[in-house]
Amino acid sequence: MSLGSRLSEIEPEHSSHQLRLSAVPSTTESKSLAKDKRRVRWFKKSDQWFTRLASVAGAIHEGFWLGYLSADDLDAITRDHYHNSQEYASPEHNQRGLFDWERVVVEQYFQPGSSILVAAAGGGREVLALRRTGFQAEGFDCSATLVQASNASFDRLGEPRGVTLCPSGEVPSGPVLYRGLVVGWSGYTHIPARRRRIAFLQQLRNRALPGAPVLISFFPREASSETLIYRIARISRVLFRKRKEQSELGDHLGWCFSHTFTREEIELELRAAGFRPVFYSEVGEGHAVGISE
Repeated sequence: MSLGSRLSEIEPEHSSHQLRLSAVPSTTESKSLAKDKRRVRWFKKSDQWFTRLASVAGAIHEGFWLGYLSADDLDAITRDHYHNSQEYASPEHNQRGLFDWERVVVEQYFQPGSSILVAAAGGGREVLALRRTGFQAEGFDCSATLVQASNASFDRLGEPRGVTLCPSGEVPSGPVLYRGLVVGWSGYTHIPARRRRIAFLQQLRNRALPGAPVLISFFPREASSETLIYRIARISRVLFRKRKEQSELGDHLGWCFSHTFTREEIELELRAAGFRPVFYSEVGEGHAVGISE
């Protein structure tokens, strides 16, 4: 047999051998891969420590100011945020209607066509949506900017104005005539101090008939650095003797003041204000319903 006739048999074996050799990394390549892995590990470790340090620094910053500022100061920070908010003053936001979770609660607990008072009504989103659903709704808010935005929006739509200006933490005086109460989207969560929140709910209840439902929405509490924030706030309050009210676990201060809640806290505050808790959910947004007693 000639050599040429055997080339087809020899070449595949030779090529396979070359491939196997090329698949084995060289010493230089092995060192390079090891260095790459070390750099990745270094990054991951440093990123973990940086994230922890940033979280601790943020908690110290929040805690210090929560303990130093008064409840009125915290109110002012929140008002300033909404004063400068273009989103909550926009027609797009205020004509978007009820959120899905709001619609479900309204259909289940509110008597069709009844009169409803909306607290923290902002630019009038809830008032307008409730009216379009057949309710007799009106509201109030502490932000002059948002009240002006609601007036302009209602005038443009040919709708009677539905939001009046009221000082923060207060409810307009008047007769007992409402069959339903709504605290506007996340408005309740911005009230500092449990005592103030309960007093606000009691004022609302004084405007409602017995058996009237109240809908409140809030930020549910998540396990994070909240305990550290709370401890720093208590230390700051003792050292600087500025804030009269005790800071509470769940208090936060960023673009505005907010308080996060557990289910137990929400239901305790509803009961303290004279409402019987009947519904709680965190679907869509934290929200709960109480019935005036």
